[in-house]
Amino acid sequence: MQINFDDISVPTEKLDQVVRQNMYDIKRQYKKRKQWNYLVKGTVAAAVVLSAAGVFVSNPALAAKLPLIGHIFERVQNEQLYPGNYDEVAELVQEGNVSENQGITMTLSEIYSDSRAMYVSAMIESEEPFPEGVKDSNMLNGDDIGYHMYLEVEQELDFMTPPASYEEMEWPGKEFEWTALDLKGEYVDEHTYIGAMRISFDVYPIAGFEVPDTFHWKLRVSKVTNLCEAKEQHFSKEGTWEFETDVSVIQSKQDVYEVNKSAPNGEVIKKVTKTPYETVIEYGYDENKVEAGYERYDSVQSTILDADGRRIEDKVGSFSTTKYNLSKITIYYWASPTEEAHMEVQEKVYDEAEQDHLEDYLEEIAIRKIEIDLE
Repeated sequence: MQINFDDISVPTEKLDQVVRQNMYDIKRQYKKRKQWNYLVKGTVAAAVVLSAAGVFVSNPALAAKLPLIGHIFERVQNEQLYPGNYDEVAELVQEGNVSENQGITMTLSEIYSDSRAMYVSAMIESEEPFPEGVKDSNMLNGDDIGYHMYLEVEQELDFMTPPASYEEMEWPGKEFEWTALDLKGEYVDEHTYIGAMRISFDVYPIAGFEVPDTFHWKLRVSKVTNLCEAKEQHFSKEGTWEFETDVSVIQSKQDVYEVNKSAPNGEVIKKVTKTPYETVIEYGYDENKVEAGYERYDSVQSTILDADGRRIEDKVGSFSTTKYNLSKITIYYWASPTEEAHMEVQEKVYDEAEQDHLEDYLEEIAIRKIEIDLE
């Protein structure tokens, strides 16, 4: 059940009387200023602690949830696709952050936005316990990267130019097709899930609009579900959960490295941009750079290693800044003239047992490598 802190009754008059009486007694018994200051602080602190303890004893649910709201990022930020110190830079979602429907209460906790994406932490509370065993079946491919909840959503960002029929639409965000948001985190208990989601500004439908320094954001969730093939352990709820808040964009530091080097198939590494959370490679293509025996697609594949020789798991040229040693990256290009040749190399590249020798292997088979110093 969602706790509304504004509804908790605090007996302020009685508390004031207790504090005034204690202060009077202390002042009467101790006349030295040093003693007076010390004991007043101790008495007031004790009164606050005792009052808080009384509230927590009578409201154990409040005691359990209080550390979560405002502190979700510090618990789940290392499980994100782009890990980082979001807890140090995010702001609390002050208004419009709680919505309840169909026995599910969703609470937006913290929010951080830079020019590339918006990151939001959230809590999902279910009146009914989540299916038994869901924690064991919810991992993607059995890995240890965290649990997932998926939110089917519509969004409205006020800097996105509305359609001509804007005034006639109940929800302007319906004009666009929105991808489900991946809330990635952990189960606190059988009724509570916490996680964080990333809303990219570089993909449709937000891509193409200029993101201002501040904007108003509305979110409408129509379905929440976990990723689970086992029907008896599957969790899914349809309903309506709505949120809205103002967002401030932080212009985080960006280091841009011009590269302009090409591969045998004409692919050009134009530049690399490194931010505190993600690093992005900007690719291009120059048909004049295509070398004999190669074509643009399929004939050449690539693998990126960090300065320690670790394979970088990139998502179309975007990868975590904090998970790797990015003082230098090396892009190895290797030929894949047939499907069999391609699969042979892929198996070695993605085989965990081969990772200690991957750099040596790529040095042997690479037809080209591009080294980029990022210090």
